Amino acid sequence: MAVSERGNETGRVPCIRVLEPGWNTIRILGVCSGLGPILTCPWGLCIDSDGDVLVADWGKQHHRVLIYPSKGVGWPLVTDNLSSPRGLALLPDGHVVVSDSMNHCIKIYHYK
Repeated sequence: MAVSERGNETGRVPCIRVLEPGWNTIRILGVCSGLGPILTCPWGLCIDSDGDVLVADWGKQHHRVLIYPSKGVGWPLVTDNLSSPRGLALLPDGHVVVSDSMNHCIKIYHYK
């Protein structure tokens, strides 16, 4: 399971926490550039069958979908033509569905 934390004005940074079945945090994503992109404002997320975490992230400068593999360094998966991506879902045929709220649409991208 994974949860997104959008951060707050008291200094907490935005991140994704990956939890094990006992609810203990086993990974924190999006806070160290050595492990992938730094998160601005994470919203939607999903986990694929390989344990890779996909995150809809948006902010003043970035509107993107990021992937953090279960092993290795994360990277931007979608960076073009998004304006406030909020939700994500994976389709069984290898596509990712992104709700793009400011463009008032749903976009589908090839994923695997």
